[in-house]
Amino acid sequence: MAFTLQIKQKKLFGKTALDIPSLARACGFRYGSNNDFYILQEEEQNQGTAIFYNPGRIGRGIYFDGRKAREGYYEISYNIPTTRAEIADFAKLAREIERRLGKAEMYCVEEERTFTGGELEQRIEDFAAFSRKSLNQFCGNKEFGSHILTLARWPYTLTEEKVAAWESCTDLSDFEQTLHDMQARDVYYAKPSLLQKSGTGEIGAFYALTEGCESVFPVRADGFLNLSELKVKEGFVQFVLYSEQRALDGLFPYGRFMEALEGYGVRQFDADHILIPPLTREALEALAGKLR
Repeated sequence: MAFTLQIKQKKLFGKTALDIPSLARACGFRYGSNNDFYILQEEEQNQGTAIFYNPGRIGRGIYFDGRKAREGYYEISYNIPTTRAEIADFAKLAREIERRLGKAEMYCVEEERTFTGGELEQRIEDFAAFSRKSLNQFCGNKEFGSHILTLARWPYTLTEEKVAAWESCTDLSDFEQTLHDMQARDVYYAKPSLLQKSGTGEIGAFYALTEGCESVFPVRADGFLNLSELKVKEGFVQFVLYSEQRALDGLFPYGRFMEALEGYGVRQFDADHILIPPLTREALEALAGKLR
């Protein structure tokens, strides 16, 4: 579910082209583009589209689509449920677009009605209340095998504790704080390289762990979000010494790698991922030795 605004410039002659970096600067946002695993590639655009987020209060991200720029037509949207802060940021972005375009019409696809920038700002609390109810319903759906949300910077699989808490929450404060805290960390969020065997068609997932970097890794080699639903047969990990620009010898089975991490200060990140603390070269070499 989303809230989508189609913003169309109404002047007769000439169309104003909006620049993604300039919009981000004006609103105090950062931007990027999602890769195939819904992990944000910072300061990248994809054919006139981007994800905006506020670094001071990171939520699920605001999608900007400028592919119809020459026709004076733009689209922005946020996913529901989202945070109150992001709803306010959405209204701020809409206002900035409206200011730059001059006379413009904002049409909401889902509600089938038009808004002004002022109306969006006046209804922030109403939109937040609807988002909170949607969060309750999402967490209360017992048919889901897991509760996964795409966020501005990377996906998030809710823990059982958060599912239980947010099923009955009466405001969005803990939801908002949790999403920000998870994404404000300076971490490497691991994504696999996927290779397919010729003949059998089996797919392998290959990960790399680097020294000196706090890293988020999935508990299972196939524990990444990709809507093409690729079936991973095997997973492997390799250790890389970034300071020396070389990889340690060995390509290790992913399951054994997870088991060998005990005692290295690993903590839970979300229901499907762990947080590996920065490891020294010596620690990586010792870990590789255990796996050989």
